[in-house]
Amino acid sequence: MKKTIFISFSLGNTSISDYYISLAEKFKKDYQIVVFSDVELNETVSIPDDIIIKYWPSKRPTKLADGLFLYENIKKYRPIMTISVFGSVNIFLLVGFLCRVKVRVAWISTISTHFKQKKSLLYRKSFIYRLATNVIANSLATKEDAMKNYHVSASKIKVLPNSVKNLYSEISQVQDDNCKTIVYVGRLYSQKGVDVLIKAFSQVCSQFQDFKLIILGGGEEEKKLKELVNDLKIDQYVVFKGNQPKAEVLSTFKESYLAVIPSLSEGFGFTVIEAMSMKTMVIGSNNTGIKEIIQDNKTGFLFETSNENDLAEKIIKVIKQPALRDELALNGFEHFQKNYETNIATERDWSFFSSLIK
Repeated sequence: MKKTIFISFSLGNTSISDYYISLAEKFKKDYQIVVFSDVELNETVSIPDDIIIKYWPSKRPTKLADGLFLYENIKKYRPIMTISVFGSVNIFLLVGFLCRVKVRVAWISTISTHFKQKKSLLYRKSFIYRLATNVIANSLATKEDAMKNYHVSASKIKVLPNSVKNLYSEISQVQDDNCKTIVYVGRLYSQKGVDVLIKAFSQVCSQFQDFKLIILGGGEEEKKLKELVNDLKIDQYVVFKGNQPKAEVLSTFKESYLAVIPSLSEGFGFTVIEAMSMKTMVIGSNNTGIKEIIQDNKTGFLFETSNENDLAEKIIKVIKQPALRDELALNGFEHFQKNYETNIATERDWSFFSSLIK
C-alpha cells in the first residue's frame, strides 16, 4: 500500500494551482496524494482522478471545525508528509505537530511588510513556524524576512522560486499592433507602487501619445489611482480593466510592448515571470524578490524604487530603442525557461521533497 502525502492549496485556474497540481502528479507515481482545497474543482482545472480531493468545512481553514476535519483525515490516511501554503499553514502545522506527522512543510510566499505589523501576529506566526520541520521560501528576500521577523532558523529554510507554465504558443493575440501598450498586473494596494507608474507614464505619454497604460487588477487604492489619473489629465491614455482571468492576463502581456512591476516590496514577483513567459520585456523596481529575477540590462530593466523619474527614463529608453526591447524580452523568455518554468521547477522540487522523506 502506498504511503500518503497531503498538499493544501486552492484549486483554481492560476499559476500557483498549476504548480501544485504538477507536483501532485509527480508524487502520485509513488505515493497516494490527498489535496485539501478551499475552492471547489471546476471545469477549467484538470486533475487526475486518482488524486483524492478534500474540501475544508470553512471558506478559510482557520476554525475548530477545520482542525477536527484535518485531524480525522490524518488519523485515516496517516500521511508521512504535509505541504501547506497561505491560509492553511497554521492549522496544518499545529494539527500535524500534535499528530506527529514526520515531515511538516510550510511554504512562505509573501513577506511580512505586506501585512499590518502587529506584535501579536508576528509572535503567533513565529510560534507556528517552530512547528514546521521545513520551511520553503520563494526567494532570498522571503527567506531573510522569515529569519528576521519570524525568527526561523536559516538551516530550516529552503529557497524554491515560484514558477509558471510555458503557455506562449497557446495564448492568442487579439491586437494587430502590439507595440502601443504598457501593462501593469496586480493588486491595487499602496505597497504595489501603481501611483509611481502612473506618474512616470504621465511623462511618457507627453512624448508618445500613441501609447496607453493598461492596468489589470483591483483593490482599495483603485479610487485614488483613478483620481490621480484625472488630476494628471491622462485619463484618455489609461485604462483600468479590473480583475481578469489568467488567460486574459497572459494575452494582455503578450500583446504589450512592455510590462512594469513597480512594487515597493515583493516576496517574489509572480507577474515578472508571467510577463517573461509571454516574451514581454519587464521593468521592475530594484528591491526584494523582483531584483532576484530581473538581471538589469540583461533580462529586463530595474529602476530605483519609488522614483517615477527613473522609471519614466527607462520606459522612454526602450520605446526609442525597439531593438533593445526585443533583445531583453527574448533574454527574459530564455531566463524564464531555464529557471522558472513549471516542469523544470517540479523536477527540482520533487528531488528536494523526496530527500526529506528518505
